[in-house]
Amino acid sequence: MNVEITKPCHTWKRQGKCWRGANCKFSHSFEPNTDGCDADGRKIFYPTGTARTSAQLSRNISAAIATVSLSSLEAYDAENFITITGFKYVASYNILNGKSITIMVPGSPPKWSPPALPITLQPGIGSKLTDKEAYQTQVSMNPLFAALSVSIAHTDIHTLPSTDLIIDRNVLRKLLDFVGGKVDQPWELNIEMVRNTMVFEKNEQGVARYSSQGYGIPFERAFLRYEDDSLKGTSGHYRMAAYEIGGMKWMVRFEVDGCYDVRSTKDLTGSFQSLDLDQTRYGLQALNINPNVKESSYQGIQIVKSEIEMCTLPMIEVKTAKVGKSPTRAKWMPQLYFSQVKHLIIANHNGGVFEKSYITESDKSEDMRKWEGANQGKLQKLLQLISAIKNTVNKTEGRKAVVLCKKNEKKDEILILEQKGKGLKLEEGVIEQLWGPPVTNVIGSF
Repeated sequence: MNVEITKPCHTWKRQGKCWRGANCKFSHSFEPNTDGCDADGRKIFYPTGTARTSAQLSRNISAAIATVSLSSLEAYDAENFITITGFKYVASYNILNGKSITIMVPGSPPKWSPPALPITLQPGIGSKLTDKEAYQTQVSMNPLFAALSVSIAHTDIHTLPSTDLIIDRNVLRKLLDFVGGKVDQPWELNIEMVRNTMVFEKNEQGVARYSSQGYGIPFERAFLRYEDDSLKGTSGHYRMAAYEIGGMKWMVRFEVDGCYDVRSTKDLTGSFQSLDLDQTRYGLQALNINPNVKESSYQGIQIVKSEIEMCTLPMIEVKTAKVGKSPTRAKWMPQLYFSQVKHLIIANHNGGVFEKSYITESDKSEDMRKWEGANQGKLQKLLQLISAIKNTVNKTEGRKAVVLCKKNEKKDEILILEQKGKGLKLEEGVIEQLWGPPVTNVIGSF
């Protein structure tokens, strides 16, 4: 795809932002992404402050320990069907905007609250670009452990000791793309063993943030609303779900766009026939009350713990696109699958004008089942890849490593390298709180 190249903006290069915004005649870019455009047909660029080449990624790591190639992963086995079972939410939180890093636990997602239609929205120029500290908070696993540290009393005490993998949904999608032979950008992941649980964390310096001139964020702000004043202006609602897949027990973190309330479900014929209305009513009460809160801290993160229960309302994923176009199914289906979010809203627009007939609400349960069946080969290779990484890291000094995938070099292999950094820096007291007393033999494989 041909992309027009202009001279770079020096203000953008130095600061990662430019006061001229869309009026700047210079390029606010590091390099265009592989697709070149978002679903709205607008170019997406990566800022110099966060995106890095594979050579730059390699500066924080040491010697290679092992290499995992695609050819080493076994071919599809029809007798080994991969599926998700035992899905449950274990914790959730909202990141609160402010000078200090603060999360509210359990927090809640915004509710689907469409305004009067039609409505005209302005594109969100640069709305996806966050400052360095805010972005590090989003990709770090520290908020996850902070939320778990005050939620564990309400969680099955056997959840973490029996968990094989703690991972972010975005990381799962990167690994799935790799086993499918697709690498759009170089990426680097920090890996660490905690007892017999392997924790994946994005390299917070090496993951690009992008500036999108699309309508996704403006649409969410107009159609999704927090009823609790204390949550208005938060930068996102995150959930941790535990489930079994292919003989492994995973805990997956992901961001949720919003949720339905009971009134919103009337237009989705048959979608919520099995919904537990008692739980749903309780979830609505949870969204509307102003509870007493308790404050604590974890690794520099301020924790505001409310007494409400975690929201049990149906979660939704929201996508926007121009009229006549659709968000790429190959991208959003794994997103729905790994988080088991069944309800998708696709909002098309004509130059920023959203009408009722342009907005489609659907239950993707059946589509997810079909996608799972059609992608057994990739799912089996994904589990093999995760097992290979764990078996290698378990034998490494310090039981931590870095996984590096390079673009335009050897896209069919990943490197496992020694990690120079301090890792997760989990205190033993926190580990004992979450995983229980230490055991003598924690070395294991999937």
